[in-house]
Amino acid sequence: MAIRWIIAAVLLCAPVAAFAQSTLEQRVQRMEDESDIRRMLIEYGAFLDAKDYAAYAALFAPDGVWQGGFGTFTGPAAIEAMLLANLGAAEPGYVNRSNFHMLTNPLIAIDGDRAQVTSKYLFWTASPDNRPTPLLAGRYVDEFVRVNGEWKIARRTTWGEIPYRDPNAPPAAGGPPVAAPTESARLRRVEDQLAIQRVLVEYSARLDARDYAGYAALFAREGTWQTGTTVRRGPAEIQAMLSGLFGTPPAGFVNREDYHLVSNPQVDVDGDRAKARSRHLLVMRGPNGEPQPMLAGLYEDEFIREDGQWKILHRVDFPIMPTAEEWVRVMAARRAQ
Repeated sequence: MAIRWIIAAVLLCAPVAAFAQSTLEQRVQRMEDESDIRRMLIEYGAFLDAKDYAAYAALFAPDGVWQGGFGTFTGPAAIEAMLLANLGAAEPGYVNRSNFHMLTNPLIAIDGDRAQVTSKYLFWTASPDNRPTPLLAGRYVDEFVRVNGEWKIARRTTWGEIPYRDPNAPPAAGGPPVAAPTESARLRRVEDQLAIQRVLVEYSARLDARDYAGYAALFAREGTWQTGTTVRRGPAEIQAMLSGLFGTPPAGFVNREDYHLVSNPQVDVDGDRAKARSRHLLVMRGPNGEPQPMLAGLYEDEFIREDGQWKILHRVDFPIMPTAEEWVRVMAARRAQ
């Protein structure tokens, strides 16, 4: 019995010891690898929604394989041609206002220059009255490989869960070399990305909690919030806007009527500036208390490092389903009930 306890203790301590022995370079590299793969998972959906088939196909390795409802295709050229044949070309100036992919739950296991990844997707489309409506739910099972220093998809298999679809069933620029960044610079970049992603989530959390002061404090001193032609400038004006919209919450307020989901964050950091893009989905209490998706849209953000903290310099909220005009009518009808 004592021997078994000793073996168990050794096994439990082994991963901790191994991690402690990892160098800073190894730890930073692992964080960078996971961050890069997470970004690719999101770009995959963004390129698909935008019908940017060339960029979508470029995420795959030269011998990368895509397998799903349309069949099995190998190599970026074949994958791009598959999308064009099945989804059609985008007209000039195309903006997708009818559907989008929400990507979540990534699990990433990295082993040197290979990685095993699973994630979930939810495909939303517009209902007849232009409300966000879930249409397909499934999961991606991926193999990633590092090719010439960049992560690429070696194989992606798309499984349909609701409704179920077996992917095995028959189908119905480069540049001049630059100096490698230091470990400190690489670590700072990943920390900045995570800090900005936290702001994206806190924005919705403080809005749902009717914490107007906390919400406004996420903006820079010269920060702006905009939707359509409506613009609010500076934290004080932004806070006043929320107070006018929602009123003063009662003491001990707990929001049981609505909440915001934020997904698909894309963050590009450039020194003390950054650009970010994310999706949002407003869920409200339905007539019988059930969660009801009501409004889907996009946030386009500019961030600035101010007094050592990342702040929103400019946020533009683009309602997609329904449009801003339709949403005004929806809310007027709800207030009249």
